[in-house]
Amino acid sequence: MTPPTPAGGTPTGGTSTGGTSTGRKLLARAALALYPPAWRARYSDEVSALLDDSGAGLAAVASVAWRALPAWICPPRHLHDRPARMRASLATALLAWSMLAGLGLVFAQLTQLQGLMAPGYAGIRWAYAVFDGSLALSALVAGLGGLPLWLLMLRRARREQRARDTLYLLLPVLAPVAYLAGLVATAGLVGGPNGVSPSWFLAVTLAGFAAAAIAAAGPGLALRRLQPRGPALHLAAVAAAAAGAIMALAAAAMAVAVVILCLWARRFSYYHNFTTPGIYLALVAVAASVTTVSAARGARVALAKP
Repeated sequence: MTPPTPAGGTPTGGTSTGGTSTGRKLLARAALALYPPAWRARYSDEVSALLDDSGAGLAAVASVAWRALPAWICPPRHLHDRPARMRASLATALLAWSMLAGLGLVFAQLTQLQGLMAPGYAGIRWAYAVFDGSLALSALVAGLGGLPLWLLMLRRARREQRARDTLYLLLPVLAPVAYLAGLVATAGLVGGPNGVSPSWFLAVTLAGFAAAAIAAAGPGLALRRLQPRGPALHLAAVAAAAAGAIMALAAAAMAVAVVILCLWARRFSYYHNFTTPGIYLALVAVAASVTTVSAARGARVALAKP
């Protein structure tokens, strides 16, 4: 894989102010920070030079930033050995799975917990049942498959007195606990007989996604720093692929339920038109695709013959 060539042309001439130059450099650094560590170690200086030559305009920076996604989904083989490729796939799949699970919880809140049904259409019940079972099974498979690797890294971090890595590994526990404590406090302060207002619901939802991202990023950072190998890593990679496939089934059930509600239960809020549900389903599709593709690549490496 060659480094991306920034789009956006050449400098337009004239003298840039110091503030503008500094701002462009910060944007360029932010765009490069989106790439996997191995990619940055190999290509960061080269792409930085290309951005400087092109003037580091918004179009060039956006072009570089957009191409970070394929670098995570399809990491260049020449930049990683087999364990490194599994670790990179695991980190990406974990983050995408967490976002997909968050979208699933939003779906449950706005459908099942509201008692939304489409009278005369039994498919909605089946969709709810498939979603519930798939989400629970996916979480179980991911948890059981990843637990040995998590314990292996935690023991090593504690043995070597690596406080930062220990904190990273505990974030999947600390972040949800902190979020739930904040949720309870928010509901007590601003909640009413019908729950919180739509604006507070949006704020709580965004905070939930932030907590999920932090919880997933912790083990991902620990994977990069501790660089574990061995059977536990292979097991986690295979389990991630299985959990991703099951989660894709949950995503399909969500899509079926949303379509049914939009077609035959439009009297309910959020389902009057297809705009909001369409955006939601697009996010689900992206998260499900990244989860399954990344996890499958990691499992393929784990199961390949040496």
